[in-house]
Amino acid sequence: MGSFVLSKIFPSDLNKIPPFIENIAKKVLSLTGSDNDAFKVKLVLEEAMTNAMRHGNLLNPKLKVFVKISVGKKKIMLQIRDQGKGFNFHKVPDPTNKKRAQQPCGRGIFLMRKFMDEVTFSGKGNKLRLIKKININPA
Repeated sequence: MGSFVLSKIFPSDLNKIPPFIENIAKKVLSLTGSDNDAFKVKLVLEEAMTNAMRHGNLLNPKLKVFVKISVGKKKIMLQIRDQGKGFNFHKVPDPTNKKRAQQPCGRGIFLMRKFMDEVTFSGKGNKLRLIKKININPA
């Protein structure tokens, strides 16, 4: 299996995420041979899509989430866009702060930054680009 590009549009329905990310994780694993890379991409894609649906589109099923995944020889690029109002991505609180340690949410962007090589928000905060450097398995 070589590189690929996949574009998909989702309604804001959290139930649509698990089967999609499982399929992507399998593709990443088959391309890289790395359980670690597959896990990171799966986790980050789930966080990004969940945030787009829940926080961006406020779970309005009429609003869509646009996902584009590009896999090349050296990197995986995930692009996620919602139809929400956006947010100020410069003012995301640090989830490692002791005051926020017991909060049940707020770690998604932190994990994205931890597991990906590049995390870029753009527009009004409703567009996200994530890049993970990889090595394609030569098998």
